[in-house]
Amino acid sequence: MTRKIRLSKQQQRHIDRRRRVDDQAETSLSPGIVVTHHGHDLLIEDSDHQLHRGRARRTVGRLTTGDRIRWHCDEQGNVMIEQREDRRNLLIRPDAYGKKKMMAANIDQVLVITSVLPWMNPDVVERTLVAVFALPATPVIVLNKVDLLPGLPAGERRSIEENIALWESLGFEVIRTSVKSGEGIEALRSRLHEQITLMVGLSGVGKTSLSREVTPSADQAAIGEISTFNREGTHTTRASTLYRFPDGEGGLIDAPGVRDFPVEEVPSAALEEGFPEIHAASAYCRFNDCRHINEPGCAVRAAVADGDVLERRLAQYQAMR
Repeated sequence: MTRKIRLSKQQQRHIDRRRRVDDQAETSLSPGIVVTHHGHDLLIEDSDHQLHRGRARRTVGRLTTGDRIRWHCDEQGNVMIEQREDRRNLLIRPDAYGKKKMMAANIDQVLVITSVLPWMNPDVVERTLVAVFALPATPVIVLNKVDLLPGLPAGERRSIEENIALWESLGFEVIRTSVKSGEGIEALRSRLHEQITLMVGLSGVGKTSLSREVTPSADQAAIGEISTFNREGTHTTRASTLYRFPDGEGGLIDAPGVRDFPVEEVPSAALEEGFPEIHAASAYCRFNDCRHINEPGCAVRAAVADGDVLERRLAQYQAMR
């Protein structure tokens, strides 16, 4: 015998309202994107680049900067987020207390910012590239402060140029920039067009100066509104913020505290994209499960001996693998 479950009037009203929302979703809900957030309070942007403050239904779950959402105004004129679209990717990082938190979603590309001074360890750059592929997103290496390159000692200048040439030969995109001389700024702006972009890099490489240079001055009104919203937030840690470009769908995500991308587990596909020369050479190894250490017939070790693969690159590959 089947037992009937009786619902309270409040439960029935909630179910009826949810059905109405679902039935009208395709016609009455508007698309938007989360610009920044403080707890349950959200600042979203609509398809006309207008900012609105609102909240999400509990059924939507936690939202983060970059989330694509569907929203509407309720009977009282309050902005209510009713749906979240599927995420293409999600960046999760530990906060100051070690608790993992969502930083940003739907990132198209990551600018890995290094500079002539201070010059970042190439191993750090290359580990970051692999982590970006694992997100997944497209990495772009930016060599900033190139106006300082001629003044460096010959050895330091040669080391930088050799590493940049290596990355370019492996198929990684490199943009050389200088806020002082203006070199590469237009190329960088063009690369950001229609893309949701995250900048990462160690302190002192010029991320703030670059972001100010490429963020259009026409967006200052929106930036002011975002700043006001952030100051009203109760969290001590500043939330990630998406600064949109008014002439397109692109924008820059400022994620405080995200300087690099260490990953706990590296997918094999990301490792192959990050070390394409090793992946190509491994196809000729005698054994399919070759570890490239001391196995006979290892094509990768042979490539190292011939100078086609750098020893340090192989060591880093093995460490990440």
